[in-house]
Amino acid sequence: MAAWQAVGLVAVAAAAAWLLFRIKVRPPRVQVPTLLLWRRVLDQIREMTWWERVRRAVSLAATILIAVVLALAVTRPGPGAGPASQGRTLIVLDSSWSMAARTSTGETRWQRAVRQARTLAAAAGGDVALATTADGLVEAPTSDVALIETAIDRLAPSGGEDTAWPRVPGADRVHFITDGATERVVDTAITIHSVFEAAPNVAIVAFGARPASAGAAAGEAYVQVANYATSPQKVKLTVSRGTSVISSNSVDLAAGEAVSQVVPLAAAGGARLMARVEAPDDSLAEDNEAFAWIDGADPIEVTLVSENPGALAGLIGSDSRVRVTHVKPADYRVSREGVVIFDRWLPAEPPGRPALAIAPPDSAWLGHKTTDERFARWTRGGNHPVLAGVDPLTVDMRRVTGYESADLAPLARSEKGTPLISVGDTNDRRLVVWTFALADTNLANAPGFPVLAGNTLEWLGRPSYGVLRKPGPVRLPPSTSRVVSPAGQPVPLVRTADAVVARLPQPGLYLVDAAGSRGVIGVNVGDPQISNVSRSSLAGLPVSQVASGGAGRPWWMLAVALGFVLVAAEWWTWQRRVTV
Repeated sequence: MAAWQAVGLVAVAAAAAWLLFRIKVRPPRVQVPTLLLWRRVLDQIREMTWWERVRRAVSLAATILIAVVLALAVTRPGPGAGPASQGRTLIVLDSSWSMAARTSTGETRWQRAVRQARTLAAAAGGDVALATTADGLVEAPTSDVALIETAIDRLAPSGGEDTAWPRVPGADRVHFITDGATERVVDTAITIHSVFEAAPNVAIVAFGARPASAGAAAGEAYVQVANYATSPQKVKLTVSRGTSVISSNSVDLAAGEAVSQVVPLAAAGGARLMARVEAPDDSLAEDNEAFAWIDGADPIEVTLVSENPGALAGLIGSDSRVRVTHVKPADYRVSREGVVIFDRWLPAEPPGRPALAIAPPDSAWLGHKTTDERFARWTRGGNHPVLAGVDPLTVDMRRVTGYESADLAPLARSEKGTPLISVGDTNDRRLVVWTFALADTNLANAPGFPVLAGNTLEWLGRPSYGVLRKPGPVRLPPSTSRVVSPAGQPVPLVRTADAVVARLPQPGLYLVDAAGSRGVIGVNVGDPQISNVSRSSLAGLPVSQVASGGAGRPWWMLAVALGFVLVAAEWWTWQRRVTV
């Protein structure tokens, strides 16, 4: 609203309040037997108190003030506001985790950024768009500042260091509010607002777990702690496994020093690990905890359906991390847990669980056989996790039978192109198909057999999603049906033609269900680039420094609150005949 319009609205509101107050309320008529007593009362001369003389003026002033503050709330005046013809403004907030660091005044960098964003939105005058480096565009260009402020209320730091720079067509003014902890290439036409203030911090910058390949121990955990402060600190480091603390000690860290510790892990215990640090001078809480998952700590339940399992049952049963149940095809019932292995047999309906099909027959739900190939040569290995570490040159295949299905993707082929190993990864199915029977190969005695079998079971029953990740979007297999956050809430999924994309916003362990299999993704914040909140990449750049002061609400909201308070006070005092 233009200045003259705002002044006019306030004046009209004040005048209307004055006129309404001046309207006399017609007194009610009451019939009485005589006026004698009333005349005696009215004829008495009584001196009025000071409050009785001024209370009408006080009520009038309160009424006008209520109208004025509510009119000001409607106009929402802001610094430097101008007409809507000034074009579009794009406000981008840096949502890196370093923005959650506390400053010397007690507020966080994010609170400073939010206050600055509100100020810029109020002063823009034209259409305003809002974006973050993690979520991209969160509010399309609009002239309604209330929509922008409501969108700002929903935002919080959530990483997003690798996302593309948001763009808005026609935005002739772009403001970027950042602390500079994450280096970005910013166009010279962009106005940078700095909320950086050096702060001390202690962080877990690396944490992971590695299971042992042999022996009684389950493995070891690795943790690295860094002191990003200008003075030494005594840091308490605690490592927990499940609900039990397995390591707790204090470490003296010099300024800028990082130390590493290795914590042995016993065979017994859960797969969930958590590390935590505590220090006197610590401005960023999000990197004080880190999470890890011990791959293979939980056993895989395997149902082996075969008339004669032979070497396959012996190999799988020798692994203590695998629990095998052998059933004959005639006794097979749909399994609700673990992995199912079908040896030269398939049920009439899909198993509903991750499955390995060995030399399968024709099937209505899986596919059909094609041509046989004698003495097939497997000469090349693939990059899929099922084939990791398998040496195809040690495998001899006397007979393979081609198998085709629209849901299967071949991983390995013979020299003549016959599929040898295929996988199916769709929204309701997770399969591995071996197109050969073990009796027709030397796999039972080949070095690659244990590796191939172990990879297959791990991919089916305990899929690995790589190293620990930072918060942000993650690409998952098409068979992913559900992702559960550390708080137990489902994470929204976006399905594409060949993948499922989920955004993991907070640190912790996320459970991933994929067609019956279960995997875990660990998300941690700690990183030297994020946790070192004493440095900034903005040095030498033309920036506008954002002053400290709490991230308060827009003052017009206070006007609304004041108006309702005055209304309540006036009503309460009028009920008690204090005011008129």
